[in-house]
Amino acid sequence: MRNYIQYNANQHNEVIIAIPALGERKEMYAALAKALPEVHIVAIDLPGHNGLLDNDFSFKTYTKNIKETMDALKITKAHFVGNSIGAWIIQNFYTNYRNSVKSLTLLDGGHYFHGQYHLDDEMEIKLPIIESYEDLQEAINEEIKSMGIATAEHRQYLYEYFIGNFVKEENIYRHHSKEEAINYLAKAVDQHDYCIETETPLPVLLLLADHQQDELLHRKLTNFHERQPTAKIIKVPNGFHFLPLTNPQEVAGWIRNTVLSGRNPQMDLKAST
Repeated sequence: MRNYIQYNANQHNEVIIAIPALGERKEMYAALAKALPEVHIVAIDLPGHNGLLDNDFSFKTYTKNIKETMDALKITKAHFVGNSIGAWIIQNFYTNYRNSVKSLTLLDGGHYFHGQYHLDDEMEIKLPIIESYEDLQEAINEEIKSMGIATAEHRQYLYEYFIGNFVKEENIYRHHSKEEAINYLAKAVDQHDYCIETETPLPVLLLLADHQQDELLHRKLTNFHERQPTAKIIKVPNGFHFLPLTNPQEVAGWIRNTVLSGRNPQMDLKAST
């Protein structure tokens, strides 16, 4: 199975390499690609996700895989977008392949460092197993309802995406990811600092979901700002953690008006509230 998907492949001016959140699929970037029709987007599945049979889930191997995908597609340099764990992964990619990166867009992730995550080493993430299609539908509809999505078209899009996260096996519905991969990647972020250590000359855009903010946010952003003083930090109103799914238009607008335009003025978080 191919681990990437291309959107707007007929566009050649700008390319975005997009990395999904933990437990999500490359298809989570379909709505963002629709909102950015002028950009060629290559979305790449995480290892052990979406039916991939990887046994090596390391950041080192995965970043190498990203570079190999770019080489195969004859992409020498691209903008990088990552949601949640993807935001740490694209920073790690930049650390290893600086000349291949034009900009970094961090979507509700990648803004705090080793020691600020505190994952319980003994805690194991358990993926859901759902016994009936009706129960799966109900759970997804309840999740979408809790988001307060305004339009029927957007709710239907989310429904179809989340349904696609489950695979029917022997009359039950299993999540598409390997539990081993999910747990390995989650613990890797806790055990290593994949954030860029020093200020980067590239445009850096950090979009935060306002529904995900916690009491430690100010401290996290202070530390992030010390390392990346020119980064643009935006709080997305009515934003949820999976920003490419829930807020694709807003994400597209900020990407278009900052990293793609070349403008990268610093913005205080309060200015976007």
